[in-house]
Amino acid sequence: MPSYLLTIPLILISLGIFLALALRKVPINNPQAGLILAWFPAASFASLLYLASVANGKELIFSVPWMPSLGLNFSFYLDGLSALFALLITGIGTLVIVYSGYYFEHEPQAKEKEQKKSVDGHSSAFENRFFIYILLFMLAMLGLVLAGDLITLFLFWEGTSISSFLLIAYKFKDEAARKGAFKSLFITGGGGIAMLAGFLFVISISGSADFKTILTSGDMLRASPLYPLLFALIALGAFTKSAQFPAHIWLPEAMSAPTPASSFLHSATMVKAGIYLLARLNPSLGGTDLWFWTLSIFGLTTMLVGAYLGAKQNDIKPLLAYSTISQLGVLVALIGQDTEIAFKALVISIFAHALYKSALFMSAGIIDHETGTRDLRKLGGLRKQMPVMFGIMGIAGLSMAGLPPLFGFLAKETLLASATHPNLPAVVDLLFPLTTILAGALILFQAGILFWGVFLGQPADPKHPPHGHDPKLGFWLAPAIPALISLLVGITPVEPKFLAEFLAWAAKSAYGDKVKVSLALWTGINVPLMLSVVAVSLGLLLFWQRGRIRLALIAFLPNLTLNALFDGVISGLDWLSKTATRLQGGQLRVYLRIMVLAAVGLVLLFGGIPSPSLFQNLDWRLEGLDVLRVFSLILLVGAALLTVFLRRDLYAVIALGVVGLGVAIWMALDPSPDVALVQVVVDILSTVILVLALGIIPRKLRDRANELLHTRTGRARDWLIAGLAGLVIAMVSFTALETRPRMSLVSPYYIENSKPLTGAKDIVGAIVVDFRGADTMIEIMVFAMAGLGIYTLLHYAARKDEENTHRPAVMKNLPANAPLGVYHLPTSPLLHTLAYMILPLAFLLGVTHMMYGHDQPGDGFTAGVIISLAIAMWYMLFGYSEARRKLGWLRRRNLISAGLGLALLNALGGLPFGAGFFAPVDYGKMLGLPLPPGFGLTNSFFFEMAICLTVIGAATLILDNLGYPREADPEADAELAAVELEVARFEKGGMEVEK
Repeated sequence: MPSYLLTIPLILISLGIFLALALRKVPINNPQAGLILAWFPAASFASLLYLASVANGKELIFSVPWMPSLGLNFSFYLDGLSALFALLITGIGTLVIVYSGYYFEHEPQAKEKEQKKSVDGHSSAFENRFFIYILLFMLAMLGLVLAGDLITLFLFWEGTSISSFLLIAYKFKDEAARKGAFKSLFITGGGGIAMLAGFLFVISISGSADFKTILTSGDMLRASPLYPLLFALIALGAFTKSAQFPAHIWLPEAMSAPTPASSFLHSATMVKAGIYLLARLNPSLGGTDLWFWTLSIFGLTTMLVGAYLGAKQNDIKPLLAYSTISQLGVLVALIGQDTEIAFKALVISIFAHALYKSALFMSAGIIDHETGTRDLRKLGGLRKQMPVMFGIMGIAGLSMAGLPPLFGFLAKETLLASATHPNLPAVVDLLFPLTTILAGALILFQAGILFWGVFLGQPADPKHPPHGHDPKLGFWLAPAIPALISLLVGITPVEPKFLAEFLAWAAKSAYGDKVKVSLALWTGINVPLMLSVVAVSLGLLLFWQRGRIRLALIAFLPNLTLNALFDGVISGLDWLSKTATRLQGGQLRVYLRIMVLAAVGLVLLFGGIPSPSLFQNLDWRLEGLDVLRVFSLILLVGAALLTVFLRRDLYAVIALGVVGLGVAIWMALDPSPDVALVQVVVDILSTVILVLALGIIPRKLRDRANELLHTRTGRARDWLIAGLAGLVIAMVSFTALETRPRMSLVSPYYIENSKPLTGAKDIVGAIVVDFRGADTMIEIMVFAMAGLGIYTLLHYAARKDEENTHRPAVMKNLPANAPLGVYHLPTSPLLHTLAYMILPLAFLLGVTHMMYGHDQPGDGFTAGVIISLAIAMWYMLFGYSEARRKLGWLRRRNLISAGLGLALLNALGGLPFGAGFFAPVDYGKMLGLPLPPGFGLTNSFFFEMAICLTVIGAATLILDNLGYPREADPEADAELAAVELEVARFEKGGMEVEK
């Protein structure tokens, strides 16, 4: 079987995400969308079943080089453990997607949307944002469990944190949702960083990030002196993700997410990520005393804390959340036991918990929608009104309580068998059974008050009983399926051997050796059965005295949730941040002085003052182009001095631009044509941006800043700092020139390999887009973030009050068709004609740079800046409104998205051909296309195109926001009046300007 088929489940979910994006423009309601989108996880589930059958108890591996120089691969790995989790994710995910459609049909915001029509007349009730988030969450979790190496696992791990944050904060106007999302991201994100550090230690010791190698390197890892440290770091990541005490506090507050997300998160996805990680690494890190005691202590503590806190709840969702925490503690404790029966109990418990918990959470959402509340104190007596839900929640609740003949009973029996294993050490052999019995009794107590409070008990207010009815078939069918499976596994007369063999395969992958799994419900009278009877009896006793017990539980250890501790930590961090920011007064010149003086001090402290003999070997003769170098140096120094002495900001900006051009001349003489070209275009764009930026700074502030800068004391201080910094920089430069190696080790490599490996004659271009392609992609991401950051800061500030964005009052009398440019200054028709001509020429020049940048100076960045400059010219000449109207086709954020997306796809383009990340691929040669001489249809060309799109999007986004008309400057009224007079003369046909 081709190994690339392992990517099919992920590709199918990705297609579902793209379809969800596309459906927002389609007149479709939520149930229809849910039924359509559910086909993608269902197809992924079917493909995983096929892959599991093909594997036949063995491992399947798909791996392509990612960063070969670092020994990193992009790989996927399917064995019994990953297959179990992947099938649960896609199977329950399919039901959750269907359920979500009906859930949002009943949501108030969906009903409000249904009453509104979008611009094109289509109904906008489709909650595509939720479906996109839940599918992203599914994709991240599926990638996590199928990852074949630690780095790929970490990438998807962080994906689950981000996508779960989006789901928890889905109702972002709700403060509880925002707080819950922040808490989950803060705790799980912090654990993820620690886990990454542990992964790096594992990679360093084992020599590989691939699970295939790591799982056979257990002796090496356990014998390493770094084992305690790497285990602690990895355990921290797993414990925070799987809500182990004391990091459990994020999970109940995640209940602010919509119920479909809660059902998915608790039953099959995020909270099981830490369980999967510990089980996956058990063969290589387990089997030590540290592993046993750490997992046992934290697991058993979490089991008790979750069971205790859950028994105090009145809201159905928090009650179920705390029962999940208790079950997660059970699973962690089981992974710590180095016994066959423990891993049998582990896989059965994972499967059973996913079934009954998904059914209960989805049922809770139905109860909430049909009655308007989840509060057990307001519910009761719904047995006759909702008979279908009575049956579904009854089956799932019995399974949660661990009562026969449900699958949950079998899970509890195997857990008790593990708790009474004779190989357990002293103390634990007593503590494990006792805590398991107590937790089991409390869980039964929770299931009892849940079921009784909703269906059998009397409502607290008999005069206003809850009203409800069974929902539509599609709504209740989603929770009915997992509940029915829980029942069928238990009552089937013949043991389902295919399921037992599959679970045995999963247990073997986690245990590291063969595990025999039997799903027979009755195994005779034995110790686990007797302990189960004790747990059930204790649970029934607690339920009988539920009124008194709940009062006692509420009074006992009321602050065990540790939320106060978390709030204290956050308050402490806030205090530290406020203390630190008091040192920052908001004045850039103060920051610059501190940074420059600190750098100078460090150089003098560690480098000392160089010996005068250092300068004796310098050659001061002028030969050839040295005269031009001296000229450019004089130009540089003169322009730099002008930036200091010129009092008008605009003139100083122009002088600064001349400094940049002087640097470009020096680079061109070196010769470094690529770098010189980039310097020229960036310098011009920077000048334009600074000119526009000056327009949004009130003149009073600029004049006040000039007054402060040009005081006698201020000038003396700045001259002293600048002179000292200049001397130190000169000293460092001379030292570098004299002490650097004369024979470069890097340059010959690029010279020799650029053409053979990349097909490029331009070595600089080959370095940027081929050899250091990953660096360049990160750089364009930073550039894009800069554009989006400026957009965020200026866009909302400028538009929050429409009164502050109108034209200056003195300009209202100007003709509508007056040729006004930036600052509303008049421009001539000749310049307008030039703008019309320059823009298409800029596009043509940009395309040329992208096509031939691999052979000649130029690249995608230069192309993007050139096109951005042409667009900037439109802003300068036509003004904001007219430029926006004429350039209506320019979608800035879409360009950024397209550029970054193309860059990522291009980086992955070599993977289908067995090449690495950013590996050179010549598509033109591969397809036999006739192409112009010097042009190759390679991945380098597409990367240049991606860079160009990103630069255009980010640069024009900056221009768009800086060019937005702001509030009038009262002190500029006289100048504006002169402009009005000038435009009036223009309208009369006179081109002279009165002074």
